[in-house]
Amino acid sequence: MWLLGLLLLPVIRWLHRGGRHRRAVPVSSLYLWAGAAASAPAAGERRPPDPAWRHRALLAALIFLALAEPQLQVQRTRVTLWVDDSLSMQTREARGTRISEGLAQARRLLSEGGYTEVDVRSLGDPWRSLGPPGDRTGANLSAKAGLKEPTPPPAALLRGDRLHWLITDGTDAALSGWPDGRRPDRIIEVAGTSRNAGLERVSARRSPKDPDRIDLLLKVTNGGNEAETREVVFITDAGESARSRQRIEPRTSTFVTASIAESPRVRVRLEPGDALVEDDTIDLDLAPLRKRRVATDSTCPGMVVAAVASHPGLAVAAADAADVQAALDCGSRASARDLATVRVVADRIPTPLQGPLQWSASVSESSRISLSIGSVQTAARLRVRPGDAVLLAASDEPVIVMGRSGPAKLIETSLDLGSEAASRGPEIPLLVNLMFEAVLGGQLLDRIAIVDRGPASVLVVPSAPASAATQAPPVLYPAASGGKPASKAAAVHRDGAWPLLAAAVLVLLWEIVSLCRQWIRLNGSTGVAFE
Repeated sequence: MWLLGLLLLPVIRWLHRGGRHRRAVPVSSLYLWAGAAASAPAAGERRPPDPAWRHRALLAALIFLALAEPQLQVQRTRVTLWVDDSLSMQTREARGTRISEGLAQARRLLSEGGYTEVDVRSLGDPWRSLGPPGDRTGANLSAKAGLKEPTPPPAALLRGDRLHWLITDGTDAALSGWPDGRRPDRIIEVAGTSRNAGLERVSARRSPKDPDRIDLLLKVTNGGNEAETREVVFITDAGESARSRQRIEPRTSTFVTASIAESPRVRVRLEPGDALVEDDTIDLDLAPLRKRRVATDSTCPGMVVAAVASHPGLAVAAADAADVQAALDCGSRASARDLATVRVVADRIPTPLQGPLQWSASVSESSRISLSIGSVQTAARLRVRPGDAVLLAASDEPVIVMGRSGPAKLIETSLDLGSEAASRGPEIPLLVNLMFEAVLGGQLLDRIAIVDRGPASVLVVPSAPASAATQAPPVLYPAASGGKPASKAAAVHRDGAWPLLAAAVLVLLWEIVSLCRQWIRLNGSTGVAFE
């Protein structure tokens, strides 16, 4: 629409047309020429248009073109720089970590090739753009290295109008095998250090011999090319708990066991440290192994209380204790709080079961307990409310029902857990474990706490020779030559209005200067103009 304004350019020329010719005649005295008149032919001549119409028309044309918002199309080759952010990329080399050294090499190659549009992404979080490859980007990558397992880039991000470079140390060859058979256009491999021993995995469980102690299993891996000797130190909140000396051959692992007293956490450290400091220490939170305190009703049968006390994942607490995670209620309802609760209901004389036991399909086969009709009795008839789930029934009579008590889960059972017949076998401890696992929503027996970094986290030596790894992918063009293949060039649209506005400002300044000069010339003239 604004381009129609160009039709006004002839109007601008017409407005600057010349009038009748005026002659300027210098005279010595005006009164001598008071009655003089110019000759008729001279008076009828028309002057040509004022030359100022040209730059005024140019100014108008530039303004109309700028208002039309033209778009300039340029060809640019853009680069996506993929960075391997595995833990091994934190290895210290001569000039910093492998991440910082790889980014420095990439900046040099990008500068030599003349690439200015660069987008950095990590293999651990490929959907998040980190911006240009500056120092701040390197710091962000280093801070999050090893937190997520790196994977090859998604096919959706491997756009064909961009070059894709990869910075890696080559310890995980799978990272250079991209979707749909694609390979990186260039691999920048940074791997100088060839020695490292690290902690790959640590797991913990309660000791089956002593529930108050924790058994640890540690995996130490040599990710370098030379044999290493390290001191393995186990540290809890109480201080150093164990220490052992280990020798690990290249590219092999060794397992170390230790037993420690119960603690909220444990730290394992290798001494002395090496180039990859981050894998020399591993922290394991032992909270998953912590015993769940149960507020226990004093009226509960002794067999039930003993089953809770002997359970490796439970601990008996007073009915009014504050720091508890569950409650055991046997009729007093003194512990009726917003807690996961197991309630033993007894309001009649115990009677034998009236039919075969049937477990709900929601109870897994491995969790079902084999109960004989003669070993247990019922001491109440449970009321099933809407939304409740019957976990165990004897014929049509529910004997274990799970519902809710406020925001917490509630399990009610009518089984007589204090009978002499039930105390002769393992049924009571197994039933107590089943019910508390249901209300607490997790496994209580043989729980394991683990931190596993994976085998690639401690490897510092490329899985293939450096020369082969660098030459394996098809390098479409040498990065340092500055050549840009047409298949990787993309049309980029730039706003062309600003150059036009800048030119319009220059023309406007030219017009102002011209008018000032004309005003000075006219006011300084000594001649007299007349018709």
